[in-house]
Amino acid sequence: MKKITLAEVARRAGVGEATVDRVLNERGNVSPDTAERVIRIARELGLKRVLPDEWRRLRHIEVFLSDSDTYFFKQLSKSFMQAADTLGKRRLVLHRTFVGEREPDLLAKKLGEAAARRDGIILFGSDHPAVVAAVNAATDQGVPVITLVTELPGTAPLAHVGIDQYAAGRTAGWLLGQWCRDPGEVLVVCGPLEVLVHRERMRGCRERLAESAPHLLPRVLEGREQNDLIEFLVRERLAEGRVVAVYNTGPGNGTIARLLARRDLAGRCVFIGHERHATTESLLRRGLMQLTLDQNPRLHAFRALELLLCHLEQIAPAAGGRIDFSLFTPENIGG
Repeated sequence: MKKITLAEVARRAGVGEATVDRVLNERGNVSPDTAERVIRIARELGLKRVLPDEWRRLRHIEVFLSDSDTYFFKQLSKSFMQAADTLGKRRLVLHRTFVGEREPDLLAKKLGEAAARRDGIILFGSDHPAVVAAVNAATDQGVPVITLVTELPGTAPLAHVGIDQYAAGRTAGWLLGQWCRDPGEVLVVCGPLEVLVHRERMRGCRERLAESAPHLLPRVLEGREQNDLIEFLVRERLAEGRVVAVYNTGPGNGTIARLLARRDLAGRCVFIGHERHATTESLLRRGLMQLTLDQNPRLHAFRALELLLCHLEQIAPAAGGRIDFSLFTPENIGG
């Protein structure tokens, strides 16, 4: 029996051998119709090799992330590349765009551009009216959008991937009420309040304190994720001598811990922060922090990409977008 070659498949399909090779090795850059024809002819001729089960065109996905240099966003960006390699091999092309959290008009403009040329969008952004309008315009065009970390009220995304930020704040408030028996001031140090995630954490903490710990007075300090500003604001309040606890909704944990140590408050003033990384692990082990709430950036990236790919390929996803946050103390941080 005559051996079937790639050249014979190419001749029957009306394409070059290089095109056949790209299709059979799933390297993309071939139209869906051509790829389907090549696979069908190879199967009919009985080509002796493993053939792709079906042709999947490469999906182009745009991921919009904050240009912040904080641990969470650096890990999130890195995790999306890992997720693309793991989940998206021969299935997608990942594009990342970094926009400042205080540049909503620029983000809205780039969202409009992405909606015109991408198969799907994953987005971290503020709930600014321009961003909300751009998300709604994209979904009206049939482009699936997944919101990330912070929800965008007034939009109808395919899914939202993230923790319950309000519940995280309430958890911090409840714990502060349990641990702080003496009356005093709780410093709620937060990032830029135009970003909903910080507003929700702050709101949750304040409301829980008002419900169950009226002896604790929350004082909001908008540090805007700037260490110099955080240091100035916290140092000023510590000098008043009434602070019994600190809840930090963003970065700057090392700065706050140093200020507490200088005032001989380390270990005596309850300190709760966010994210598990080298700094918070060290603070917990040294008794300079009591607890950190972690939202797992790696899981955010994998879950968002999986949900979008499942939608595009019409596959039922294994899980939804809700991410459970974890609580780490000196007792479960590990060695």
